[in-house]
Amino acid sequence: MSPGRARRRPAPGPIALLALAAAVGVGCGSEPRSVLADLTADPSAVLIAVEPTGIDLGTPSARRHLGRGWFHDERARDSGETFVWSDGPLSELSFHLGWRRDLELEIRCRPFLFPGAKPQVVSLELNSHPVAELTLATGPAEYRVVLPASAQVEGRNTLVARYRRFDAPAAVVPGSDDRRQLAVAWDRIRLAGVDPTPVRVADGAVELPAGAWADHFVEPPPRSVLEVGRCELLGSGSAAVAVSVLDDGAGDAPTVVGRCDGAPFEVPLGDIKSLKKIRLHVVPGDGGSATGVRLVAPLVRAPGVGEAVAETAATSPPAPVEPRPNLVVYLVDALRADHLGVYGCERPLSPHLDAMAVDSVVFTDAIAQSSWTKAAVASIFTGLWPREHGVNGPDDRLPEDLQTLPERLHDAGYRTAAIVANAYVGRPFGFARGFDHFEFIEHSRGRSEVLHERVTAWLDGLPDDGRPFFLYVHTIDPHAPYAPPPPYLERFAGEVADPSVGEVETVRGLVLGTVDPSPDLTRDLRALYDGEVAANDASFGRLLDELAGRGELDRSVVVFTSDHGEAFGEHGTFTHGLDLYHEVLAVPLVVRLPGGVGGGRRVDATVQHIDLLPTLLSLAGVEGAAELPGAVLLGGDGHPRDVPSRAVLAYLDYWGRTGAAAIRDGWKLIEPLSGAFGTGTELYRLPDDPGESRNLASSAPVRTGWLLAQLDHALLTDRLGERTRIDSETREQLKALGYLE
Repeated sequence: MSPGRARRRPAPGPIALLALAAAVGVGCGSEPRSVLADLTADPSAVLIAVEPTGIDLGTPSARRHLGRGWFHDERARDSGETFVWSDGPLSELSFHLGWRRDLELEIRCRPFLFPGAKPQVVSLELNSHPVAELTLATGPAEYRVVLPASAQVEGRNTLVARYRRFDAPAAVVPGSDDRRQLAVAWDRIRLAGVDPTPVRVADGAVELPAGAWADHFVEPPPRSVLEVGRCELLGSGSAAVAVSVLDDGAGDAPTVVGRCDGAPFEVPLGDIKSLKKIRLHVVPGDGGSATGVRLVAPLVRAPGVGEAVAETAATSPPAPVEPRPNLVVYLVDALRADHLGVYGCERPLSPHLDAMAVDSVVFTDAIAQSSWTKAAVASIFTGLWPREHGVNGPDDRLPEDLQTLPERLHDAGYRTAAIVANAYVGRPFGFARGFDHFEFIEHSRGRSEVLHERVTAWLDGLPDDGRPFFLYVHTIDPHAPYAPPPPYLERFAGEVADPSVGEVETVRGLVLGTVDPSPDLTRDLRALYDGEVAANDASFGRLLDELAGRGELDRSVVVFTSDHGEAFGEHGTFTHGLDLYHEVLAVPLVVRLPGGVGGGRRVDATVQHIDLLPTLLSLAGVEGAAELPGAVLLGGDGHPRDVPSRAVLAYLDYWGRTGAAAIRDGWKLIEPLSGAFGTGTELYRLPDDPGESRNLASSAPVRTGWLLAQLDHALLTDRLGERTRIDSETREQLKALGYLE
């Protein structure tokens, strides 16, 4: 999230601090109240904005600070230091400040140099106020700039760097084909004078540095109060805590300020039951000095008698399938859920999947962890969302220290095989680990019927020793280029006058803006895509028949899914890997258990890719996934497990387009983490607006903050990807799919 995005009122001055006794009470003579919520119990429910001591540019954690004018994260080949290049005439960087005073900014960077280059001059503005002009040295160097209090705002501050020159290496460096508009490589930024107290929400207390905001989200009944046991200073300065309450429906309650003098205080939370944001803001006390604070026992109390006692229902672990089943994961690349009959499509594109669904459990709301292949499949294989596994860039590979699904199953005695048709799920990127047999079918001959032939050949070679197998099949028919074979071309795209419009050049032109996305072209592309979906479904049906004919179908768990969807202009984009709307995140998930046990059920709970690994291991009776964040979705009896209420997350960090999404209880938040991805937070109520056309972020700031808190907590975990060099053969395969130019 972008720190300081949430609204707030100006912090009260010293006179307002004296109003504490009149504004709040300590509970004397008030009605009995029970504890409704402990604000320290769930750190993931707290949205924190702190003044940064430093920003390490070139790392995933720094992306939240970057607006327009940046490329993707990079590492220096000699030193391994992270950095990020500027893009074009200016770059934007934002950070939170909780109170105004002169601050010193330290910058480490270097200019883009080439023979005959003039000195690089960088002009800096803070919130549109000019603050410095720097003439850069020819190599890496540090610079110090004063950010005056008069140019600052409380909350989100934006620093803009404007460059005197920006050049494409292809135009000034002989032999270069790099067309980026480079000016400066930024290494790190530090703010001197910022309170380094770490944020801590645990053990019955909230610890915050000076200038920090902590937003808590609760839905209390009328006449509830926030009770703070005491406030303690963490340093030698002075501080107070401003408490404000915001309600989407009832407006803002007055700000209450509590001194950190060891006395308890209460804040009323209003007379309307609704989701509320309780903001704790650490502000400087008398004299302008500030330090961190520790709030002990911050509790929300509701009218009632006695203390509320939380009860946890006892749950038994799901039973595995006996004997151990085969596991088959059939993944169709770029397949939208809404182009399948079982998900409501009226065209007869998927009769074989629809027939299997009768004996299966259908998850109606399954979400991909990313909107492009490598990041999404890495989540399926590791059970981690993309920020945790770090496989997000074109040249990232699976980290060696992360155990994958095929490795876990191989270690548990399974025979393992993978037959794939997308080069991003290949050996160079670590996806062959754990497979006894791994086969990549190049794109030019990688249609699903060819993969079916290779699967059949592998099945023919299996010894009859009773060992179960894990088979991963990754087809790519619906992925661009859209070129369905006959008879599917004639049946589903017969009205397309020129089927060559489905080639990669057209799709790339739509992405780059060089091809007009006319309604006729969009209709033709959808029709060609539908033909590909139908052709792939026919191959899937042949695989089911093959398994049934060998007596393996009723000994197998069969999972049908996709890595992501495909866009056809719904939000101004085509293909995938550009945004996080539902057309690229909503994927099919259909699970058939051996013998069709539990079949015919439809599960409406929101589930996600990372649930597959713990579910499959549980069905196979393999332990070791308890530490992973995903949920077990099914027991061996076919009964769906209760999925806990949680935020389902998606993440994209591809060629500088960085953003994240969180979905919970029918609400969806999309948060830009780079200027290339977008410029503003988006909030949608999916049951009422499945097309994500009405952005409610500005009209529902509390609901927005509630999801931002859960997303921001997840973004605290990040891993830099382990890079690998893409060989020429793999590069050609990726070019054929439109990934590379």
